[in-house]
Amino acid sequence: MDYKFKMEKILDYKNSVEKSRTEDYLKASHHLAKEKDELEQLTLAYDKQNQEKKGDLSQMKMQFLYKEKLKTALFHQEKKVEVLSTRVEDARGNLIEARKDRKIMENLKEKDRERYRMEILASEQKELDDLSIMKYAR
Repeated sequence: MDYKFKMEKILDYKNSVEKSRTEDYLKASHHLAKEKDELEQLTLAYDKQNQEKKGDLSQMKMQFLYKEKLKTALFHQEKKVEVLSTRVEDARGNLIEARKDRKIMENLKEKDRERYRMEILASEQKELDDLSIMKYAR
């Protein structure tokens, strides 16, 4: 008789939840990395603009307007990175929980398999003992 774990479907479900949460975490991390790169590019552009030489009045006005636009973009990008960082942390927490749940089920399966193996061994030993008793009784 082959071993069958009674809660195999639950374990399969826990595996699929973990896989889904892993994908969510990876997507969130990738998105965060892209937005951090964008923030870095904006920061570099802003720093470069601060170091530019001043020219005539119209050029100074253009530089000022561009710097203000960059400053606003930097502010919004920092907020976006902040929100995405929170999402990544939430996704990481969800993934950790899913892994714990799956490991609990796998440990249950291993314990159940070991219990089954011990029952089989005990049954075989009982059969051998019965055969020995029958042989001895003759």
